[in-house]
Amino acid sequence: MNTISVVVILGYLALIIGTILYNGRKSKKTFKDYALAGGKLPWFVICGTIVASTIGGGSLMGFVGSFYQYGAMYFWMCIASLASYLILIFFLSERINRLKVYTIADIFEMRYGKGAQLVAGFINMFVGIAVGFGMLSSFASVLSGYLGVEPNLARIIGGLLFAVTVTMGGLAGAAITGTIQAVVVIGGALAISAAAFTNAGGVQGLSQLPSNMLSMGAQNIPPFLFWGMVASSFFGNFADQAALFQRINAARTPKDAKKAIFLGSIMITVCMALVMVMGLSAKIILGDGIGENDVISELLKTVNPVLGGVYVAAIIAAVVMTANAMYLSASMTFSKDLLKQWKPDLSDRGMVTASRVFVWVMVAAGYVIITFQPSIMKWILIGYASISCLVLPLYGGLFTKRATPASGKWSLGLSIAGVIVWEVLGSPFDVNSLFVALILGILGFVAGFWNKNGVTEEQLELVDRFKKKVTAADNVAVGE
Repeated sequence: MNTISVVVILGYLALIIGTILYNGRKSKKTFKDYALAGGKLPWFVICGTIVASTIGGGSLMGFVGSFYQYGAMYFWMCIASLASYLILIFFLSERINRLKVYTIADIFEMRYGKGAQLVAGFINMFVGIAVGFGMLSSFASVLSGYLGVEPNLARIIGGLLFAVTVTMGGLAGAAITGTIQAVVVIGGALAISAAAFTNAGGVQGLSQLPSNMLSMGAQNIPPFLFWGMVASSFFGNFADQAALFQRINAARTPKDAKKAIFLGSIMITVCMALVMVMGLSAKIILGDGIGENDVISELLKTVNPVLGGVYVAAIIAAVVMTANAMYLSASMTFSKDLLKQWKPDLSDRGMVTASRVFVWVMVAAGYVIITFQPSIMKWILIGYASISCLVLPLYGGLFTKRATPASGKWSLGLSIAGVIVWEVLGSPFDVNSLFVALILGILGFVAGFWNKNGVTEEQLELVDRFKKKVTAADNVAVGE
């Protein structure tokens, strides 16, 4: 580290936070502006914010450590994620945008009723909080590992930054900033991976790694644990409110949403390939014995300080952006899907205020909790498994009229209970909690077919509305 690196880091972070706050104050104080930036964002801004909110601490720090620890096999998670993006692009995004809803729980209410909405809202809120905890741990790790900030102080700084940028910026603040951040992250990943690859001796240097580190067919993690992680990466995107669903609904048109996801998926996959190069190169440069959370900090100390400083700045800003997306998603779910049901007379302004208070409370809770469980990837993988609980009843209900309100509630309740219990037990037999969630979710969904209580014509009409072919009229921008 040198003075120039510190100036670069602080300067870039100030630019990102300032941009978030400036664009946030331009938005109105309605809940739609806070949660969806008015639903009028162009495709390139949506693309930038998808990339910026997806490539956060888990990608730029946690995944570098995972590739360092387990090798190229970890790239299966990236391939699974890309596959889900392609399905969203060509089959689902335009239909989702056409529904014009705020949250995933809104769809559960339309298809299954209030009970399913409450359970779906709780799950989505839990996901945002869990991944938010992972981002706070990421922030504290990079500040303490690279800048030498005392860990407790690093957590306090991170928590304050998260709370201020989310509550004062909203989605409008994050969206424009995300476009800038996406370019910087990709450029930084390219520069650091090239430097690390060179320092490791290039192709000849990496060839010295054991074969199980270079083969995607290797099994360095118990199979039912690892392939559950891969499946979580695939299923999670279909119900990812923070990074995808919320962004799709903020697009001006279904066509804008489709273009944004397409370009964003390419940029994310390229970035993850560069992250893999960093992790494998770090194994040669650093040797064994480095903790997963600390790999990127130690690797950056081996490259040019200014270049390392730029990348650290990009990491910090990426963590802030991802935390912004997660806490914003959790807070809008809390106020609209949970609190609003308890207090129906809650005003639009009241929902915004409740969302902001919720963020501050959850950030404070994260400060305490990650002191005891600081693993970045642990929190992210819990989030992936939990969000996958939404996928079967969400799309099952949109594609078949046999699903009943009982199908939605039973599938959601059984699957999330399975995840929580299995994680508390420590994933017995090295079986990923996702498999438990899928089995229980399917059983609950199918069992509900025979309980016809509460089925309405409006619920069944939603299936026809979702499956209806997207027309040119659907792709007309708001206000045109």
